[in-house]
Amino acid sequence: MLTSLRLSNFAVMEEVEVAFGPGLTVLTGETGAGKSILMDALGLLLGGRAEAEVVRAGAEEAVIEGVFVRTEALAARLSELGLPDDGPEVLVRRTVGRQGRGKAHVNGALVTVGVLGRLMRGQVDIAGQHEHMGLFDTSTHLALVDRVGGLSSSEGPLAVYQEAWRSLEALEAKLGELGGDEAQVAARVDYLSFQLEEIDRVQPKAGEEVLLETERRRLASGERLRQAASLAEDLVSLREGAALELVGRALHGVIEAEKLDEGLAQVRQALTSAQAELDEASRGLSRYLGALDSDPGRLSEVDDRLDALRRLCRKHAAPLEAVIAKRDALAAELEQLTHRAERRAEVEAQRAQALELVIAQGAALSASRAAAARDLEGAVSSGLERLIMKSARFEVHLEATAPRAEGCDAVELRFSANPGEPPRPLARVASGGEASRVMLALKAALADGDGCACSVFDEADAGVGGAVADVVGRLIKDVAAHRQVLCITHLPQVAAHADTHLHIEKAEAKGRVRSKVRRLEEGDARMHELARMLSGVEVTREALGAAAALLRTAHREPRGLRARARARREAPRRATV
Repeated sequence: MLTSLRLSNFAVMEEVEVAFGPGLTVLTGETGAGKSILMDALGLLLGGRAEAEVVRAGAEEAVIEGVFVRTEALAARLSELGLPDDGPEVLVRRTVGRQGRGKAHVNGALVTVGVLGRLMRGQVDIAGQHEHMGLFDTSTHLALVDRVGGLSSSEGPLAVYQEAWRSLEALEAKLGELGGDEAQVAARVDYLSFQLEEIDRVQPKAGEEVLLETERRRLASGERLRQAASLAEDLVSLREGAALELVGRALHGVIEAEKLDEGLAQVRQALTSAQAELDEASRGLSRYLGALDSDPGRLSEVDDRLDALRRLCRKHAAPLEAVIAKRDALAAELEQLTHRAERRAEVEAQRAQALELVIAQGAALSASRAAAARDLEGAVSSGLERLIMKSARFEVHLEATAPRAEGCDAVELRFSANPGEPPRPLARVASGGEASRVMLALKAALADGDGCACSVFDEADAGVGGAVADVVGRLIKDVAAHRQVLCITHLPQVAAHADTHLHIEKAEAKGRVRSKVRRLEEGDARMHELARMLSGVEVTREALGAAAALLRTAHREPRGLRARARARREAPRRATV
């Protein structure tokens, strides 16, 4: 539910803040006063496309802010999208710059317009004055039936069917990969075999290149390494007066002196450690010299191996590890193509099972849709009867189709306005006024079945009048019993049913036109506005009397409705007698 809407420098609205409550809120005013501007702004908060033209002349940006009640669906989406959840309300803010660029925020967090649209999807249902034209598009009819039957929930029959359909699509994609022209497959097998043979001839190993580089440096510098190691060994232990001999003599002297002064114990320990380290170094140098290899033949082998590895890497334009990984991928693809016939037979068997499941789930979905179609027919027919179209017939025509992502059904809404005429496609037989009434009856039928928190009727009652207008008002009021409804109307018979009445008017100040929104309290202000809607510019005494009568009638339940309500209340009592 929308609780408040604030606009700043949006079209003709310089600074407007409107509070909305539950039930039915109507917005009235002269044509061009700015009623639809509020709905345009609301559309931006739902993720609609913004145009720079909405920025008020002289301002750099337009700002639109809305506060919505946090529903369970909104809370779940906030969590899913990683957005802040700050309590029982959700604040949405859009800015539109003069250059066309803008920003969107949810609870203070910057989001893209796409994310905003995902968050707010289904929270507000906007029906424009020409929305009945959408009823002529048969591609929308299937979704209407699914909404009435609650079939598109996350665990509903449509979701179950679509899971089976996705599995079937995945298997068909695998069959496509295993199919193809035989000559192309043979050429691919030859290419893969050549690539694999080339890599396997070299037999690269992970990390081999680094080890070979190290070995090559050692082999190429063998003489220098031998000279350095030999000199070090000579200085440490071989020559007369070598380091090991000198330390040994020093240690002997300290041991003798320690007998006279125990304060030399630490010095003796240090010399002992030095002697041990030098002895270990001498043995290490001896082992190194013994293992040092300066074989020119081995150096040539290492160079050849490195050259082969580098040629392989250059050819595949990848480091050695990537070449090894590519070899595994090539082998896997070759194995799949080599055993293609066996694999294809296996996948075809899986596809046959998946198709059987799709057909079974499709049949269950079709049965649910048939039941939902009957419910929709009954609800819309009841609404049309209330809209003084007792002879009209509304039909939901279902036709079986081949399985597809949406199921195995095609749906078309059919309508007949005159007795004796069979129902035909709505687009071919319904006038604008008739289609508007069908659309209103559909909205009433969907009022408590789609989880939407707010419905907006933007002059959706256009094309009706007279006695029908009061019934339209009552029908919209019925929708408001299940959710918040905002209704822009020029019909006083509709406005009379409002729980809250907002009046929008334009005024000129300092050479600029600006719109403002005023709440009309019960009494003279509201009666005067209804009288204006009835009589035009001049509000007559007769118009005021008619407006008062409208208000009295709107708040009085019709006799037929009272009788039906009384029958519903008495039915349980009669059943127990």
